[in-house]
Amino acid sequence: MICVIRMAESSPHRESTVEAWSTNTHVVREFDRPVRVSDAVMETLIEAVEEWPELSRSPTVFEFVDTDKLDGLFKTRAVDETSHTPSVEFLFQGALVTVMYASTVRIIVERDA
Repeated sequence: MICVIRMAESSPHRESTVEAWSTNTHVVREFDRPVRVSDAVMETLIEAVEEWPELSRSPTVFEFVDTDKLDGLFKTRAVDETSHTPSVEFLFQGALVTVMYASTVRIIVERDA
């Protein structure tokens, strides 16, 4: 089953639309730029933990990944506007987390089926 959600999120610093979808093995969120990559990763991982409770084992993501360091990885012109580059990949509690950067920032959390 695939669920697709389009949400408008706003904060004092930005207003953006978030595309979200999930399957039995993937949680994907796509954020309009500008977005703090660390916030996008954390929001997506929190959603994945809610979807798959087995990801909530210790350590928590806050202890596991220094997400603030993700913010400095990307330059504005890192890729063209039509493609996503798999810029960062790391494992979290057995799930593969991929951060892709282009005209949007896409976060994919993939677990074993």
